[in-house]
Amino acid sequence: MQYEIFYLIGASKEADLDNIKSEVKKIVEDASGKFLEKETLEKRRLSYTVKRENHGIYIAQRFELENTENLQEITTKMNLNGNILRFMLSKAEDLPELKSKEERINDSTKKEEFQKSKRDQIAVEKTKSEKLKEEKPARIATQSVAGGKAEKTSDDDIDKKLEEILNI
Repeated sequence: MQYEIFYLIGASKEADLDNIKSEVKKIVEDASGKFLEKETLEKRRLSYTVKRENHGIYIAQRFELENTENLQEITTKMNLNGNILRFMLSKAEDLPELKSKEERINDSTKKEEFQKSKRDQIAVEKTKSEKLKEEKPARIATQSVAGGKAEKTSDDDIDKKLEEILNI
């Protein structure tokens, strides 16, 4: 079964980032877990101070673990690690696909562009239909009648006469 481990390291420990990541990797691998390739790493300002840290580095990784009883072992060792401010373990099937910051930005810009083009397309169609509605009463067609008289008729009259002729 796939799980995701999401943990926070204080910005003051940024120099030891590689060592801390290897400690976490060892903790998971000792519990017979195997990490997948994808990893998300992002430095951000924290919403509130955690252990005197205002900035932190968020790291998210997915791993496979056959024996779910080993989750307790991972949790215990992560709690004892003083370099990790916070962490969370979740089932990967409950989460969206793991993406890097650049991938998330690209996806959101593509989505915004698509929505903008849809809005523009709808606006163009709306203005076309409004113009047609405005032009319809203004358009007048001439129709020759037996006897040579020309009579002005509107589009609605023409539609009614066509229906009568075609028996629709």
